[in-house]
Amino acid sequence: MNLIHYWRRIDSTLLLTVLGLGIICLLIIASATHANIPDYPGRYDFVMKQGVFLVGGICIAAGTLYFDYRKLYRLVPALYIINAVMLLIVKFAGTSALGAQRWIQIGPFTLQPSEFAKLIMIICLARLLSTNHTGFKTWKSLIPVAGMMFLPTILIFIQPDLGTSLVFAAIAFGMLYICGLRMELVKRALIALVVMFPVIWFFVLHSYQKMRILVLFNPSVDPYGSGYHVIQSKISIGSGGFLGQGLFEGTQSQLNFLPENHTDFIFSVIGEELGFIGAIFVIFLYFVLLYRTIMISRSSGDSFGSLLACGIFSMWLFQVFINVGMTLGIMPVTGIPLPFMSYGGSALVMNLLCVGILMNIYLRRKKLMFD
Repeated sequence: MNLIHYWRRIDSTLLLTVLGLGIICLLIIASATHANIPDYPGRYDFVMKQGVFLVGGICIAAGTLYFDYRKLYRLVPALYIINAVMLLIVKFAGTSALGAQRWIQIGPFTLQPSEFAKLIMIICLARLLSTNHTGFKTWKSLIPVAGMMFLPTILIFIQPDLGTSLVFAAIAFGMLYICGLRMELVKRALIALVVMFPVIWFFVLHSYQKMRILVLFNPSVDPYGSGYHVIQSKISIGSGGFLGQGLFEGTQSQLNFLPENHTDFIFSVIGEELGFIGAIFVIFLYFVLLYRTIMISRSSGDSFGSLLACGIFSMWLFQVFINVGMTLGIMPVTGIPLPFMSYGGSALVMNLLCVGILMNIYLRRKKLMFD
């Protein structure tokens, strides 16, 4: 099939939404970083690198249209092994930043395997769950799922990366729910979590993770440490008002009061510089993105494709909800990036790969379309 044949059959609404998010991403990253190093010739490096990853990711996503997503079903064992090996390399030979060891240095680029692990686990779970036709009514029925999730979750948790571990949990829950997960099991799991919370608090969580939970209820408990991010974020969003202070004009961001303003707290820059209107528009784009994803899941011609789209939907919904909530001070600071918006090549390419898979499912939603 030629490119025009594919182009006429893709989900144009999904494509335009992603392109809209990508353009806003570049504008906000340019605004958030251009004043960080005054008079330095390379101060636009962040937006230039993100632009390269955006174009490259779109090309990769377009290339996936020629690859039938159903072939991923047979590649699951290899993908799972590759995922485990990459996470092990991070553990023993990865590079560290901000107290976490999550990256692999490859020449001038840094690769974050935990981002691609999200997509790989969606593919692996989609194959596993597509073979279950009785639902998940007992604890015993969940053992294969827990077994598959255990190794990558543990390897990511010890980096330490609690945020991505929580994303894994959200992905698994969303996909299991579609497959008939008995909600009584969820209630019992939540009760067990509450009972075990003292053990988790004293023996599992790191001190900075405990402080982030405390800061959620009272940022002033550590105003110059963990609470500083939340306090400055709320000031930034509040100062934006209805129409915002204008692109490149946000005082909290431009004067570097707002930390991580091009990564974890990029939504705060949107609220400050584009105001309530700009923030609502971005949230609307995410609504369209999620709506088209769930519609693609429903229209899929097979359970494997439907579960792939459902897993992507669960991942994006959780990340948007947590990241935006984090900037508003109603969710703990977890380091979960805002899809298509936060700076980071690995996350952007992975999300664009997800778009490519969704387009692939949409193209082949009728089994005999290309036969």
